[in-house]
Amino acid sequence: MIRRFPTSIELKLDDVVEYETMRKEQEAAREQQKNSKPYNEPPCWQAGPKSKQEIHARIGYLPQGYSPK
Repeated sequence: MIRRFPTSIELKLDDVVEYETMRKEQEAAREQQKNSKPYNEPPCWQAGPKSKQEIHARIGYLPQGYSPK
């Protein structure tokens, strides 16, 4: 197989400016994403542990010897 001669790549000032602006936009987007609250974080509606009666009433579980109020 015949190989061709390597071609030279010229880096122009416009290319450097375009690269710098693109890099700054990506860094700004990354910072904004880092500072924002993740969407999959569970919400905190109620604080503190619940009693067994509250949990059983919520899920509809009636253990033996337990009567609802």
